[in-house]
Amino acid sequence: MSVGKRRHKDHARDDFRGEFERDRDRVLYSSAFRRLAGVTQVAAVSEQRVLHNRLTHSLKVGQLARRIAQSLKHESEEKAARCGVDADVAETAGLAHDIGHPPFGHIAEGVLDKRLKRFEGIEGFEGNAQSFRIVTKLATRRTKHEGLNLTKESLDAILKYPRTKADEPVKKPHWNDRGRGEKWGVYRSELEDFRFARQGDRRHLRCANATIMDWADDITYATHDIEDYFRAGLIPLHDLWRDSDELVAHGVKRLDDGRGFKPARFEEALEKVLHVFNGWGRGRLWDTRKNRAWLNEVTSRNLTELVSAARIVGRSPRVKIDTSAQYLVEALKELTFFYVIDRPPLAMAQEGQKKIIGDLFDQLCECLRQAPDSPKIPVTLREDYAMLEKTYSGNESSRRARAVVDYICLLTDGQAVDLGERLSGAARTSMFGAWF
Repeated sequence: MSVGKRRHKDHARDDFRGEFERDRDRVLYSSAFRRLAGVTQVAAVSEQRVLHNRLTHSLKVGQLARRIAQSLKHESEEKAARCGVDADVAETAGLAHDIGHPPFGHIAEGVLDKRLKRFEGIEGFEGNAQSFRIVTKLATRRTKHEGLNLTKESLDAILKYPRTKADEPVKKPHWNDRGRGEKWGVYRSELEDFRFARQGDRRHLRCANATIMDWADDITYATHDIEDYFRAGLIPLHDLWRDSDELVAHGVKRLDDGRGFKPARFEEALEKVLHVFNGWGRGRLWDTRKNRAWLNEVTSRNLTELVSAARIVGRSPRVKIDTSAQYLVEALKELTFFYVIDRPPLAMAQEGQKKIIGDLFDQLCECLRQAPDSPKIPVTLREDYAMLEKTYSGNESSRRARAVVDYICLLTDGQAVDLGERLSGAARTSMFGAWF
C-alpha cells in the first residue's frame, strides 16, 4: 500500500501540502475538535479558574508528540524512517486522541459503557473506540464520504489500543511496555476502517506514532495538572514532604497491580520530585509571579528530560520509553491523584455528572422510541438515527442506543447540562437561538 493513501479516494486541491499535513489540518478545523474546548479534563470547564480543558490538553499533546518525533528523527533519520516516525502523523494523533470523549470526560465513559452493554450486539463504550469512530464516520467534512477521510498512517497512529473487544484477549503487558495496551479500542462498526489502517497486521502492537502519542499524552497530563492545581491552591508544592509517606502509599496502591511495577523505584522517583520542590514557594500566596516563573522552569526541565526518554531500538525498530522516565511521570501524576482526583469535592461533583449523563441517555432513547421524527428531538440526533437505519445491522433498540451515544459525544459539558434540563422541564434559559 502506498504511503499517504486515504480511506476514500480524494482529489487534493493544492500541491504544496503533504498528505499528512492535510490530515493535521482536517482534525484541527473539525467541529468535533473544536467541541473539546467545552469538555472536562479533570475539573469541570465551568470552574472560574483558568484550567486546562480537553482542547488545550489535546493541543499540547499534539505539540509534544511532534517534538518527540522530531527528536527521534534528529537522533537517526534512518531508524525513524524504518519504523515510520513522522512529526505530522504524530501530531495529528495527539490532536485527535481525545476527540471522542463524552461530556465530563472519563467519568461519563463508565456510565455510557454500562448503558450500552444492556443492548444486544453492542460491545459497550470505549473512549478511544469512539474517537476512531468520529474521525472515520461521524465528523463532517464532505458529503460524498463519511468522516475526515484521513490517511492510513494517521488512522493507525490514533489507534492507542489496536484491537476490537472480540479479539483474543491480550496477555497483560508489563506496565512500562508502551508498545502494548490491555484495553480494546475499536468498535465492530469500524472494522473495515481498522483493517485499512492496520494493513492486515494482526499483532496488537501500537505503531511507532501511536506510542509517541501515548507518551506525549502522559507527559502533558502529568505536567499541566500540577500547574493548574498548584495555582488553584490544591497541590501544596511548598510542603509536599509533610505528606510524603501517604503519597508513596497512595501511589503504590494505585499502580501495584501493574505487571513488573517496582514500588522502590516509584518511591525513588517520588523523592526526586519532592526534592525539586523542597522548601520552595513558602507562604500563603502561592500563585505569585515569582512562583509561576519557577514552576515554568521546573516544567521545562521535566519536558526536556521526558522527551529525550523516547528511543528507537531493535532490529525490527520500535519506539521504547526509558523506564526511569515512566516512573518519574507516575510520580508527577501522583500529586494530582492524591491532592485532587481522589478527594471528596471532585468525587461529589462527579456523582452529579454521572447522573446527568445517565438521565440524558435514558431520556433521549425514550424520545426516539416514542416518536423518532418528533421536532423535540435535536436535528443532528434525528439525522444520525436515520442514517444508522441504512448502515447499522442491530435491532431497533440497539440502533437507538448507538445513535444517542454518538450524539452525546458531540456535546460539550454545558450542552449536556442544558439539554438535560430542557428535557426534564428544569431549564431556565431562553428557548430562542438554541444550539441544538
